[in-house]
Amino acid sequence: MLTVNNIEVIYWGSILVLKGVSLSVAKGKITALIGANGAGKTTTLKAITGLVRLERGEVTRGTIEFAGRRIENKLPEETARAGIVMVREGRRLFEELTAEENLLVGAALRAGTGGARLARRALVYQYFPRLQDRRKTRAGYLSGGEQQMLAIGCAMMADPTLLLLDEPSLGLAPLVAREIFGLIHRLNADERMTILLVEQNAKMALQLASYGYVMENGKIVLDGPTEKLRADADVEEFYLGIRGAERRRFTEVKSYKRRKRWLA
Repeated sequence: MLTVNNIEVIYWGSILVLKGVSLSVAKGKITALIGANGAGKTTTLKAITGLVRLERGEVTRGTIEFAGRRIENKLPEETARAGIVMVREGRRLFEELTAEENLLVGAALRAGTGGARLARRALVYQYFPRLQDRRKTRAGYLSGGEQQMLAIGCAMMADPTLLLLDEPSLGLAPLVAREIFGLIHRLNADERMTILLVEQNAKMALQLASYGYVMENGKIVLDGPTEKLRADADVEEFYLGIRGAERRRFTEVKSYKRRKRWLA
């Protein structure tokens, strides 16, 4: 469904952020993109949606194809109409509007009849019944977990062909994060929704997804089926915990040496 081929992204005409990134997202699957802070994960999503153009950025090399059409450097409204919808890091809701009013704003991203919008809203409430109970509450008064549910619900109202999720567990308690991940799994399993998931909780991301990519310093350094990544010594050491050793405090770990293949 989505193919990113060797793209470079430059901000302000001089700051190179992505350095030849390639990845693909299969229809009906969850694909994970993991990596440390500042690796370039969010910039990759912004390049796909066109949001880089609003931040003085540009895809200067490579191609992005969605459903067989080139979309690199399209405007965000064009990619949204094409069916790519992104839930941004930090929820980004209209806090003074009620939960239901936020959902109606989400519906405005895609054309459709009133009946279609009602059907999508019913689907949102089916997956997130708590939102139906809180539909008249202002978004700013919802809990963090409810706000994340609402953000995903707003994206569902846009009837996405491809859903991009940027750090959906950010700032949530572990139990709430697991609930959100469970709902994401249901959306994929029951609705066959295609999802590209960016997440720092590598363990959960690799459990949800069928294929994964590891990003460092603006490059993809490793990819493969998630069961293979979970068993990989590098991924286990740097993202899932230290392999074959007792846990140590961060202050005791002065430096890490990447294996040679990571530096190729």
